Amino acid sequence: MDEEILKHYNSEQGAQNYTRKFEKKWTERVNNRHEQRLLKGLIGGIAERSSLETALDLPCGYGRLLPLLKQHVPRVIEGDWSLPLLRIAREAQKSVPTQNRADGYVRATALATPFADGTFDLVLSVRLCHHIRDHSERLAYVRELLRISGQWVVFTYFDYHSLKNLLREARRKLFGVKPKWTLKASEINKIAREMGFAVDRSVPLSRLFSGHRYIVLRKNPGRG
Repeated sequence: MDEEILKHYNSEQGAQNYTRKFEKKWTERVNNRHEQRLLKGLIGGIAERSSLETALDLPCGYGRLLPLLKQHVPRVIEGDWSLPLLRIAREAQKSVPTQNRADGYVRATALATPFADGTFDLVLSVRLCHHIRDHSERLAYVRELLRISGQWVVFTYFDYHSLKNLLREARRKLFGVKPKWTLKASEINKIAREMGFAVDRSVPLSRLFSGHRYIVLRKNPGRG
């Protein structure tokens, strides 16, 4: 994991800035609303097909996606590496009804969680993969999400083959701009097969304006 990024989010200033991230600019407000609608559909679709009792939201940030998860999953654990963000998330929960609160908080890195194999029915990990600098660590991140899930995994990654990244790659070759930290669908498919999962859905956040992609993976029946 990139040390500068970890240091930023684990600081008071970084945590406070992130809590305002989706309100500061109109583009972020639009992105947040669109992302919430997209994720609501994905998780709602999963809940119609499977019984979901437990979920992990990692990284949870300030708890942005907790209300959505609690609509479908009785027990939700919020996890993050940032202690300030975990504190902010817990404080925010004091003002909501008990049944809508998180059922636990844990400080954890998504590269090595403290959970046993198949602990959760659903593992959700949003907007983290593109912050992981090393390619091998991005692959390890996917494996770790799959390891601790007994049924479903939903996560985002920056798609190497997205229009936004292909344009950036062209600028990188011409002007030396920094590359994005991406994954390819083929890499995810390979890991999924190895760990007894299959891709259920793969949806871009925006085909034109974002390289981020939501991917839903389901554990194959009969695989323990």
